[in-house]
Amino acid sequence: MASTSANVEKESKWGLPKRLFRAPRYRISGEELDQDKASLRMQIYQMFPQKLVVDLFAGKGLLSKLYAEHCRKIICVEKDPELFKVLKRNMKRFRDRAILLNQDNMDVLDDLPRTLENLGRLPVTYVDFDPYGCPTPQIQKFFDVYQPKQNLTIALTDGMLLNFRTWSSADLRRYYLQDFYMDLGPKYSRDDQYHVTRKLGEYLFTIQKNFIDILCMRHDLQSHPLYFKVKKSNTVVYSAYLIMPKLIGVTDFKKYAGILGRFRPLLEFE
Repeated sequence: MASTSANVEKESKWGLPKRLFRAPRYRISGEELDQDKASLRMQIYQMFPQKLVVDLFAGKGLLSKLYAEHCRKIICVEKDPELFKVLKRNMKRFRDRAILLNQDNMDVLDDLPRTLENLGRLPVTYVDFDPYGCPTPQIQKFFDVYQPKQNLTIALTDGMLLNFRTWSSADLRRYYLQDFYMDLGPKYSRDDQYHVTRKLGEYLFTIQKNFIDILCMRHDLQSHPLYFKVKKSNTVVYSAYLIMPKLIGVTDFKKYAGILGRFRPLLEFE
């Protein structure tokens, strides 16, 4: 009986071993990143050779330090002066490849074409959108100013779940280019703050994926979702997408993406 009980504890609710869902852990100078955020991002990041990486919400540079180990150039953007001081210290040993900008990321995106010209038109291969809130304005701006000519990975931290909890009516037209939220039925009471969450919360992935697909249609691209995970606190969503130029006709996706024969699974066994 004891052995049976122990086996049950090691299994997930689907009857699979729990260790199947454990990803590698990443630590930086004694400071621990959110485990899911770092692990999922780094597994995706290492799927492809990285040339130019753009971290638009660099903060202290905890993720940037991981990225800088495996790329030719990295642009780190942080608006807050105090966080920028920490960013500079953390990225000091990568001064040969790191460009640190103490600016608003929307201003940096406005100037991105000229920055790329100065870097010899090095292609952007990975963009990290890791804000405290919703990153969709920056995502829209990025694709307005940059047209990918090869594989591009974007990693997102999206606070849409928190927004749905705090807004009585989430403006999906503005943030996610969709407007099907208008008629959500009656509230349970006048003070029903979670009206939108109940109606749309289960469609988080669909809403975000539709947003990325709409952007890709606008810019003659196509997307493929790589992962989607709700944080344990139920406040944000971690996700990533592979963005590619639009294919004409039927093509082997893996061969086109360059991952045939060297694809690494998202979930690794211990």
